Amino acid sequence: MQQKIRSVEQPSQTLAKGLAILEMFSLEHPQWGIRELARALDMNPATVSRLVTTLQYAGFLEQDSATQRYALGPAVVKLANRYVHQNPLPAFARKVFERFADQFEHNFYLGTLRGYQVIYLAVLDGRGRIKVVVEPGGSTGLHSTALGKVLLAFQSDSFIETFIKENGLNVHTPNSIASASELWAQIQKIREDEIAINDGEHFEDIAAVAAPVFNRHRQVIAGVSLAYPRNLVAQNVPLEVLVPLVKEIAALITAYAVESFQNSLTPTDMMANWLRP
Repeated sequence: MQQKIRSVEQPSQTLAKGLAILEMFSLEHPQWGIRELARALDMNPATVSRLVTTLQYAGFLEQDSATQRYALGPAVVKLANRYVHQNPLPAFARKVFERFADQFEHNFYLGTLRGYQVIYLAVLDGRGRIKVVVEPGGSTGLHSTALGKVLLAFQSDSFIETFIKENGLNVHTPNSIASASELWAQIQKIREDEIAINDGEHFEDIAAVAAPVFNRHRQVIAGVSLAYPRNLVAQNVPLEVLVPLVKEIAALITAYAVESFQNSLTPTDMMANWLRP
């Protein structure tokens, strides 16, 4: 599938193209050749070659001498580690997830919004038999997941309108939201209840509930989602149980996000305080 760069929103086209190249490397597609990248990004192969060479010299890409294909380099790990140290929220969230693992045996997610995608910041796989494999740094859509909808709902109306206009509402399953009016109705309810529900809208067998995480200004900075096998859990654990649970988890992470701006304790000390029984 070709991915095009929206020129209107990019002050530096060269930098945007370089970043788009880095974005192409994923768990599903960890290596790329020059021409393959050029086709996927709808870019000139010579341009891709120059940018890839620059990224290789800087350590963000490395080349396999046998296949001549490229993969992410050690400089990416260096930046990722810096992000983890300057933003302890994902590590704290994972500790919270571990604390609640006995109450919910499926998957926990913390995600934030970047552009029109949800980026996963923290993931805890549960003990349940059915899993959706997601890694921190992975992404998913907005209108078809509980986490996406809870983040989308707290954006401005103009942001949501632009999202619908530019991206459309892709239908993944028979339960997917397919019309703007249906999405707006859910947006309004999510804003009122501070809860989002996905009933098999992205993967037909997977459902989820999500709640927002706020900062000290009551701005939504992330979301928490509990995902589970739709048919198995619905019979044993009703939404009346799951909704208060995800809200409790989100409230703990919100409290930490607020406290981290008001307290001089180190992140480790703050985690210990918040998670003390």
